[in-house]
Amino acid sequence: MIEISGLSKTYGGKQALDDVSFRAEQGKVTALIGPNGAGKSTLLHILLGLEPASSGAATFDGSRYNELGPSPCNIVGSFIDGLTPHPSRTGLSHLRWIALVAGVPFSRCDECLRLVGLHEARRRTFKTYSLGMKQRLGIAAAILTDAPYLILDEPLNGLDPEGIQ
Repeated sequence: MIEISGLSKTYGGKQALDDVSFRAEQGKVTALIGPNGAGKSTLLHILLGLEPASSGAATFDGSRYNELGPSPCNIVGSFIDGLTPHPSRTGLSHLRWIALVAGVPFSRCDECLRLVGLHEARRRTFKTYSLGMKQRLGIAAAILTDAPYLILDEPLNGLDPEGIQ
């Protein structure tokens, strides 16, 4: 279970999150919905250990992301909008790098690229990908380890109806 408990985040004098609490059950889809600037991405960044909370906690089964062991990506697959691979890296090399770190067979990289419709573009560099292709690669990276938790930030941004499906 993901548990957000009393989570607050302040940037300078601006309150991005104010005492947010909720639980998300494993195996269920939970969505954060709100206007731009409501703190959705900030909450996910804190959950994934990318930035500290001002107060409160964000945990997976009682452990913060940085406490999930040597390969947290095997427990939490994630795609955070705006975090991208190096422009000269190919889609396949990007996934292989993650697979190497996570101890996942390289064959899973091709499988994930097929699942998201990028297998034909696997040897193209990231800088040549359209926005939708970049989103698809991010989703492929998130599902690569088949982790029990999947965190997606703006996963449908730039996707056509086929990509959404």
